[in-house]
Amino acid sequence: MRILIAHNRYQQRGGEDVVVENETLLLRKLGHNVENFIVTNDEIVGFWNKAAAAIQVLDNPAVTRAFDSSIADFDPHIVHFHNYFPRLTPGAVERSLIRGIPTLQTLHNFRLICAAGTFLREENICEDCLDTDWRLPAVRHACYRGSRAGSFFVGRVGRAYRQLYTRYQRHLTLIALTEFARMQMSRDGYDPSRIVVKGNSAPDVGLGHRCRDRRIVFVGRLTKEKGADFLLRVAHRIDAEFEIIGDGPERERLCATAPPNVSIRGWLEHDSVIERIKGATAVAMPSRWYEGFPMVLAETLSAGVPVLASRLGALAEIIEDGRSGMTLPVDDETSWSAALRRILDDYAWSAQLREGARRTYDEKYNERVNGEKLIGIYEKAIDRAATPGP
Repeated sequence: MRILIAHNRYQQRGGEDVVVENETLLLRKLGHNVENFIVTNDEIVGFWNKAAAAIQVLDNPAVTRAFDSSIADFDPHIVHFHNYFPRLTPGAVERSLIRGIPTLQTLHNFRLICAAGTFLREENICEDCLDTDWRLPAVRHACYRGSRAGSFFVGRVGRAYRQLYTRYQRHLTLIALTEFARMQMSRDGYDPSRIVVKGNSAPDVGLGHRCRDRRIVFVGRLTKEKGADFLLRVAHRIDAEFEIIGDGPERERLCATAPPNVSIRGWLEHDSVIERIKGATAVAMPSRWYEGFPMVLAETLSAGVPVLASRLGALAEIIEDGRSGMTLPVDDETSWSAALRRILDDYAWSAQLREGARRTYDEKYNERVNGEKLIGIYEKAIDRAATPGP
């Protein structure tokens, strides 16, 4: 196949950028002809550039023309969008659809149905905008970066995309990372029959060390919704080392309140993060929000390291309780303490979870499985586009 992958890269490299790079390499390894159309947010600095980006959030003429030329030159069988916000725009998506090309959109976040993209407001889960036409709660609460105007423009983007989804029923397919994300989209009125589920994958990092440290690792941005502060509270009760890897606005407060058995490492190189995970008893994800599909999760399963995660949203789906890890109530210190003691002290139980974590990776999240599933999605999209209908 000739596959055109389109992506709006962030100013700071994130998980979505990694997914685009990994899937591009994977498809090329499988023998497909893949080209990337990449735009960046690097030039959106200063008042006037930000204002221009807001005005052109539905269609950036210069970007759309360049994208249209790329389609004409490459003549792809499939166009696969990842992030399109804010410079790639629904206008570029429409150029692919107008040409009758099967077009796919991976939903890395909830931006289409939530201005914040996270279903999080003032550190609490918020679904007020679900199934509303104008997303007025988002405007009222300034959910997009504290800006009412920005929240209004993001809502307009969501409406424009919804119109494309309705108009091009044979040609536009959405890829959700989890069944939970698919359910959220259907609650907003999107046809679930045109949303397929395919999780992220990760290269095989290799099994963790045979002898594991009595150590629990947290990896993530240090923000309230990630729950590192909760882990510190639990750590007071546990005879083990806790390692916090990451940076963010909560770091100073966490450093000031960390008990002696907690080390806050800050940001580390990727290879160093993987090595810290591979030597740990478990990775903890005490999130208070609807995670998407963190890349570190697939990598942790690859290493055969169990995950203790909040029983919330996608995490409750990805982590199979009692097989690849344990899922626990959000912010429940008693449940988390008991689970941590069990995984640290019960060697047979810990070994069972390690085996289950690796089997889960092999069955669902390794690159071979991901590649086969992605090609199957492409083939079905091509077949559906060839059938009569709107």
